[in-house]
Amino acid sequence: MIRYCLGLTAACVLTAAAPASAQEYLELSGGFGSYELVVYAGGGMDASRLATTCVGMVSDVGQLSFEYDGYGGPLVIHGWGDEDISLAVQAPDGRWYCNDDTDGLNPRVNWNSAQNGYYSVYVGAVSSSAQGLPVTISISE
Repeated sequence: MIRYCLGLTAACVLTAAAPASAQEYLELSGGFGSYELVVYAGGGMDASRLATTCVGMVSDVGQLSFEYDGYGGPLVIHGWGDEDISLAVQAPDGRWYCNDDTDGLNPRVNWNSAQNGYYSVYVGAVSSSAQGLPVTISISE
């Protein structure tokens, strides 16, 4: 089941996919398959402030957060954009997982055995031309 919640409101609706703006929230249960949404890359903070392995400029608040209640199987977060982008993901254990350029200029973060809990996703603009551009984020099992 996927429950899509707009901003900080309590109103949630079931949906297949929807364009997203800053600070989108999802609730994902095991067996959801895959989910795509659009966010905007970049921000005014150097991602290395989150973790030394992170690159690009990010917002001071993640573009996407989600609560995951799965079965301990794989989880993949992948970003696609027209410019060089990166991902910084804080997992439920508090650790940061960062990636840049796994698939050309597109990042991917994956776990073989995903943790249940809260994930926060920051989409970085590695090149200045990526600032504010739409990026498709895919979350899949």
